[in-house]
Amino acid sequence: MLEPNPDQVAAGQVAAAIHAAVGRMIQPGLNLLTIERAIADQIRQSGTKPAFLGYKGYPAVSCLSVNSVVVHGIPVDYELQEGDVISVDLGVSKNGWIVDTAVTHAVGKISAEVAQLLQVTKKALDEAVPLARLGGHVGDIGAEVQSIVEKSGFFVVRELTGHGVGKELQMPPSIPNFGQSGRGAMIKEGMVLAIEPITALRPVAVDVGADNWTITARPDVICAHFEHTVFVGKNGPVILTAQP
Repeated sequence: MLEPNPDQVAAGQVAAAIHAAVGRMIQPGLNLLTIERAIADQIRQSGTKPAFLGYKGYPAVSCLSVNSVVVHGIPVDYELQEGDVISVDLGVSKNGWIVDTAVTHAVGKISAEVAQLLQVTKKALDEAVPLARLGGHVGDIGAEVQSIVEKSGFFVVRELTGHGVGKELQMPPSIPNFGQSGRGAMIKEGMVLAIEPITALRPVAVDVGADNWTITARPDVICAHFEHTVFVGKNGPVILTAQP
C-alpha cells in the first residue's frame, strides 16, 4: 500500500499553518506586501522553500488575488478594504516535494451574496475531495464541483483547473471544475492532486494582465478560490494541506 511522501506531508503541514496564521491577520487596512512578507518569513523559518517564487519567472512567494482577480495576483502595495475578498494561494516545497493550497478570506463585513459564494466554493472543495479515490475519474470531481456551485446560482471559471502536483508544481492530470462523472483521466493510487474550485458570482471570461500572470474576471465580479493538495491512498484520499 502506497503512503504519502513524508516530505510532502511536512510541506502540507507548513502550508496549513501559514494559512491559519494569515487568516488571523486579515482585516481592513492590511497591505498585500505585509501578507507576502509574513508568508515568506514563515516558509523560511520552517526550513522549507517557496514553490511559487521563480516558477516560470513568477516574482513572488504567494498569489494574492483580490475581488475580481481570479488567480495569480502578484502582491502589490494595496491596503485591503472593508468588503473585499482575498484569495491567498501558496506553494511549499520540502526536498523538492511540493504542495499547493488556497483559501479565500472575507475582509471585514461582506455582502450576504459574496459570503454565500465563499461558503459554496468551500463546500464544493470539501465535497469533491472524497471523490479523489482509486478507480474514479477526474470527471467525478469536476461534476461534483459544478453541481454544487451551479445549484447555488453561481458559476465555475472554466478556463482554470486543478492539476497533479509532486516534484513539479503543475503536472497531469488536469482537473476541470465541470464535466461528467466517469469521464476524464482515471484516478490511481499514489497520485497527488491539487483540487481547486474557482468560482464567480456571474458568468465570466478571463483576461491575462500585462504582467503575464494576473488573471482577472470579465466582467468585473467577485471570485473565490479554495484548494487542497490530496494524496490518493488505497483506503481513500488524504488531505495533505488540512488545517488542524
